[in-house]
Amino acid sequence: ASPKDMVKRGGEGQTAVVVGGGLVGCMTGVLLARDGYTVKIFELREDYRSKASDAANSSLHGQLTNTTKRSINLALSHRGLCALRAAGLEDKVMTEAVPMEGRMIHPAGVDDCLATVFQPYDHRPGMSINSISREELNTVLLEELERMENVTITFGARFGGLSKATGMPIFGTKEVACDFVVGADGAFSRAREELGRLVRLDFERRYIKHGYKELTIPAVKNGPGGGDYAMPPKALHIWPRHEFMLIGLPNLDGSFTCTLFMPFEDLDKLQTEADVVKFFKEYFPDIAANNFALMPTILEDFFRNPTSSLLSINCDPWHHKGSFVCLGDAMHATVPFYGQGMNAGFEDALRLQELLREHGFDREKAFAQFSKEMVPSRIGLCQVSDQNYVDMRSNTANPFFTFKRKAEWAIGGVIPSWQTLYTMVTFTRTPYHEAIQRAKRQDRAFYAMLGVAGASVLLGA
Repeated sequence: ASPKDMVKRGGEGQTAVVVGGGLVGCMTGVLLARDGYTVKIFELREDYRSKASDAANSSLHGQLTNTTKRSINLALSHRGLCALRAAGLEDKVMTEAVPMEGRMIHPAGVDDCLATVFQPYDHRPGMSINSISREELNTVLLEELERMENVTITFGARFGGLSKATGMPIFGTKEVACDFVVGADGAFSRAREELGRLVRLDFERRYIKHGYKELTIPAVKNGPGGGDYAMPPKALHIWPRHEFMLIGLPNLDGSFTCTLFMPFEDLDKLQTEADVVKFFKEYFPDIAANNFALMPTILEDFFRNPTSSLLSINCDPWHHKGSFVCLGDAMHATVPFYGQGMNAGFEDALRLQELLREHGFDREKAFAQFSKEMVPSRIGLCQVSDQNYVDMRSNTANPFFTFKRKAEWAIGGVIPSWQTLYTMVTFTRTPYHEAIQRAKRQDRAFYAMLGVAGASVLLGA
C-alpha cells in the first residue's frame, strides 16, 4: 500500500461525532471522513435546503444562530482555500466565487459611485480574496458529505451533553456510540458548555458597541460596472466614515451584498424613513443619488432586516484528553472585519487533520498539541479583527495608510521576509499572534527608517 493509502486508513474503525453541521462542522466531517473515520454529524437546525426548515430555524436565536441564512458574504482566502484543497473541493467552490483584488474606496461627499479610489490588497498579481455566498459554500460541503459512504447527517438534533453513565453524546433521548466528539456548533455552542464540565475552561465573550444592518445593491442589466454590475465587481467596496462604514461584496448574479456597521446608539436614532433618507444623503450621497437608484430597496431592507450584534469569543483549552475537542466559532468567534472567521474555522479543521496524521492518529497527543497551538493564535485573530475595523472605517481614508503599505511592499522587494500584516493574515498560514509580533517588529524598523530618512532630508537642506 502507498503512504497515501496508509494515511487514509488511519481513522478506520473509529467513529467521530461532530456537533454542528454548519461550515466548520461540515469541513471537519469531510476531512475526518477522508482519513477513514466513520463520521456522524448532528445539526440542531432543520436542513435549510428544504422550505419547511425556514419557520423552524427562525425560532431559534434569530440571525446569530440561523447562520446559513445569515448572509454577510464570506471572504474566502488562503487559509480557507488550503482546507478546501485538502478536502478536494477548491475547484468546485471557486466556480461560485467572485475574486476581489483590493478595496474600492468611496470618498465622503462624492455623489458618483464610480468616482472611487482603488487600493490593491497586494502588489503581486493574482493576490485576491474571494466573495462567496455562505449558503452556496455550505451546500457544496453538505453535498460532498452526502456522497461519502462513511458519513451520516442528522438534522433537527439537539445535543444534550454526555451521558454520565457511559460518557457518550446524547441527542434527544438517544445515546450515540463513538470514540470522540468534535464540537463545531458556533458561538452559542452547547458543546463548549459540555467541555466546561470536563475541564477548567477559561471563557471570554465580548460584544462590541457596534452592530450591523444588511442592505442590497441589485444587479443592473448592462451596468456601468461591467456585465450586470452597478459598480466594478472585482473589489470589496468600502465607504469609510471614521466611526461607521458601509461595505459591499459582489455576488455572481451582479448584485452586491452590503452591510452598514455603526454604533448601536447611532443605529437606534434611525427610526423613520425620513431619518434613513437624510442619513444616507448626508454620508453616502452616491447611494442616495437619483432617488436611491443604486439601492432602490433601501427602506424596505433597512426596516425589514434585523440589527444584529457582533461578538468575540476566546477559550482555553480546546480539548479533554482524546475524547472531546471543540473548534471554530465555538472557540474563537470574532468580528468579521478581517474576513477571517470562516477561514480560521476551516484552518482549525485542517490543522486538526494534520496533527492527527503527525501523531499517528493518537488523539490525546494530537488534541493537546492542537489546543497549545490554536489558543494563542486565535486570541491574535480577535485582536487583528478588532484593529482592522479601525483600518476599514477610518485609516483607508488616510493617505499615510496607503503610503505605508506601498513602502512596505517596496521593502519586501528587497527583504523577502518582510510582509505586511495584511499579507501574513490573508495570504499565508502564519499563526495570527506570530503575524502580530512580526508586524510590530517591522513597524519599529519602518519608523526608524522613516526617521533616518527624515533626518537626512533635514541635514541635506
